[in-house]
Parts: sequence; C-alpha cells; structure tokens
Amino acid sequence: MRWTTITTAAALLGGVDAISFPRSKAGKGYLSMHVGTVERNKNKQHDKRQDGDAIAVRLENKDFFYATDIEIGTPPQKVTVLLDTGSNELWVNPDCEEAQSATQYNQCLDFGQYDPRKSKTPPIGPFGGETLNYGDASDSSTHTSATIRYYTDLMTFGDSKLRNQTFGVLVESNGISQGILGLAPDLRAGFDGDEPYSLLLTSMADQGLINSRVFALDLRHSDDTEGALIYGGIDRSKYIGNLETRPIIRGEGGEYRLAVELDSLGVTISGDTENIRVSSSDSNVMLDSGTTLTRMHMSVARPILEALDAQNDGEGFYMTDCENRDLDGTVDFGFGDKIIKVAFSDFILELGPGTCYIGLVPTSDQQILGDSVLRAGYFVFDWDNKEVHLAQAANCGDEDIVAVGSGSDAVPSETGKCKSSDITATGRAATATGTGGSFPTSAYTTTYTITSCPDFERDCATGVVTTQTFSGRPTVTITAGAGSGGDDDDNAAWQPAPLSWVFAVIGGFALGVNLL
Repeated sequence: MRWTTITTAAALLGGVDAISFPRSKAGKGYLSMHVGTVERNKNKQHDKRQDGDAIAVRLENKDFFYATDIEIGTPPQKVTVLLDTGSNELWVNPDCEEAQSATQYNQCLDFGQYDPRKSKTPPIGPFGGETLNYGDASDSSTHTSATIRYYTDLMTFGDSKLRNQTFGVLVESNGISQGILGLAPDLRAGFDGDEPYSLLLTSMADQGLINSRVFALDLRHSDDTEGALIYGGIDRSKYIGNLETRPIIRGEGGEYRLAVELDSLGVTISGDTENIRVSSSDSNVMLDSGTTLTRMHMSVARPILEALDAQNDGEGFYMTDCENRDLDGTVDFGFGDKIIKVAFSDFILELGPGTCYIGLVPTSDQQILGDSVLRAGYFVFDWDNKEVHLAQAANCGDEDIVAVGSGSDAVPSETGKCKSSDITATGRAATATGTGGSFPTSAYTTTYTITSCPDFERDCATGVVTTQTFSGRPTVTITAGAGSGGDDDDNAAWQPAPLSWVFAVIGGFALGVNLL
C-alpha cells in the first residue's frame, strides 16, 4: 500500500478572478516557474449554519494554497496545479462538479483543462491508470479518491520543450477539485524509480533541460507575488547567508519522502530564547508544501503552544490572542548549524478580527513542516545526492539565478545576497518591546459548541457550549494523546467536520492505490 498526499484546499475553494501566473522562463541549465497563492473568498452559502458552527463561518476566509501553471500539448494548454512536495503524481483536469459552491465551481474552471483532442503533438493515451484513495485512515469521513488514466504529451516551460512526458488525467473523483504537481519521490520506488512513468524532474534532467535533478522552492508569504519554483538552479537574491546541507531521510514508516532530521527547536520572544528538547523520536519531519499547517508530536508541540498562550478550541486546533502576532518573536527550527526563524506574524494565522489560530496542530503520526514554516525558508532539494540545502528566506531584488551543475557537488556554495533587514513577514510589524518574554494582557471572549474531540484531550466532551476568555499568559492544559485517531488527520482531504473549513490542511496520506 502506498501513502501519498493530497489537498483539502482543493475542495474548499471560493471565487476569485481568473487564475493566471507569468509564464515560465528558461535559462541555461534551469527553468524558473512563478509560484503564487490562490485564496478563496468567503463562501456565503455557509452563513446560515447553526450557532454551534459560527466559529467555522468566521474562519473560512483564510484558506489558500501555492500553485503554478503548466502548459501541455500543441498548442500549449495552460493548467493551474497545486504545488506539492508531499506527493509524486502529476495529474490535471479536476472534476469541477466536486466543488462545494457555484463560486468554487467557477474557480475550478479557471484552473484550466487539458483536452488531448486539441493537441497536435499528437498525445499518446489513455493507457493504464490508478485509483488514489486519500484521507485519514482513522476517520472515514475524510476519505476521498481520484481515479486517473495516463497520457503522454509535450510540455512547455518558457522556450524549452519537455517531450513525451507522462501525467494523469482525471476520470472520476470524490471530494477533490484541484490538479496536483507532485515534487516528491515515488513512495515505493524512491528517487530512481520509473514506474508507472518517469517523474517530471527526472525527465527534465534526462532530456537536458537541467543539469541534475534539483529544484529550489521559494514559497514566500501569502500576500507576496514573487515566489518561484526553479528547476536546476538557485536564486541568490532570495536567501540569507550560506545554504546548510542536510541529508534526505525516509519517513517514519520507512517510505521515501522529502524528510530531514530536525536538530533543535525553540521559541524566541524579545531576544530571549526558550530551547525545546527534540528527542530522536521527534526529529523526523517531512517538508510538505501541500500542507498549510505544521503537525508535530505533542512532546514538542506542547512547549510552543504554551509559549503562545494556546487554547484548544474543541476541534483540535489552537487559538491565541491576536496581539501575540505583534510580538517581537519567532519559532525557531534548527537543521544542523542553520536556524530557520518563523515570525509569530506568520506562525499565527489571523482569521478575522479578534480570531487567531496557531499554525501548528499535534499529531502522533508523521510530523510535517507545512507552509506555516516552509515560507520562512529557502529550500533546495537535490534528488541525485539525496540532500536538502536550506537557508533563511528573504527578498533583496531581482532574480539572480545560478544554474546547478552535476555530480556530488552539484549545488554551488553560493552565499545569499540578502540581509536580515530584507526578511518580510505577513501581518503587522512587531511592536512589542517587553522583556523576559512578556505577553499582552488585553482580553477577549469567544463562545462556541464543541462538536468533536481530539484523542489527546481526554477530558473533552462534545455538545458542550464553551466560553473562553483570552488574557495574558494563562495556564494551558494540554493532555498527551493516547491514540492515533481523532485529531491526527494530517491527511485530510476534504472532511465535513465544521473546522475543515478553517485551514487548507493539504497533505493527507492516501489510504492506498488500485492499479487499473
């Protein structure tokens, strides 16, 4: 049984203007693709929910995901796909009938469709296929699926052509309305497998479009329009200092993933850092651009949640005072000698006036560093040498791309041109000047009905109407989990539980694959 990832945001999209990103650019030995965010607007049809779901209505305006355009066929047919370092399949043509509203349906259409009958290449297919089953194994309400058949056609990247690339075209789906560009290795065959087809990165290297199987990922922030996916190159104007090199390791279950060892963890407030012990059982983290939230074991999540005055909302997510976003603070993730600092204004998601959630949820399964962490770093993935090179992300000007070579030292030792002052973060500028990690003292109250309970909250009871008052530095009670179910839906493709509308928690483990 293979495990892979898929999107919840795909099923929860709202109406926006027609989706379009600048065309890819081809340089000598590299291809640069624009990466942008797709954010859904509030879905008005859900305003009539029962009072117990009112908090979900307040939160549903925040979902977004990272996407890019690919061009398939002759002449090129542009299709917008979600960017996912947690899965390996490339497939297009989502079933727009799976959208949850008319506005979501229209946005799905804006993503574009590939029609093999309109390609003069000519394409090959359909042939073979798979049924991909997604969701949390412990919660049948999260289960979704996508059945694809394979085609082979020309792909265009700027002035470069990738010939005879195989990809999936959707036949039928349940709960999925967004195509996927997977950037991870095959979970069974690894980096060098060519079944059921040669993956996109391998094909680019084999056909000489890039020198080796390397790509750089610069996600940026949700309000930034300058993110990029660079095949075969790195951009020196988008990071600070040197690139730290870390080995790629397998996932916790022994499967092939873009995972690394997390060496240290900490929370810094006004210059004071509280270090968090990371044991060997908590060190395996997957880098997944297809997951909005970060998911970590309770033993390492608890100190972060406590430092941020977390309060469980009864759905397995954690609220905090919105004024904490303005603190001069960071959550610090250490890889070797490199510390990636995630500003509170990025790690805490503001979902409306007075409503803020922490971009972290506990899990007892595979730990995932999602977009709430990845957008603070610049990541270079080297398939050939099974390494990740990383640095603090920043933006200090126009593209300055250096092509990657080949061999054991393929990724050049290029120092980033940016300085700490070039770092940007979403939200308001940090204004707190307190010492010793002080937090704001202003309070606000929220009322909601608990509709489901995560496993790690043993005293939680459904149906209870709860009022919480947020104030300065309350004592947080967070109980370690006893099982792997409940809140551990790292894996959720769309689920009907009310707070599935809160976040685009993309990265769901597939339950299995059936070959057609």
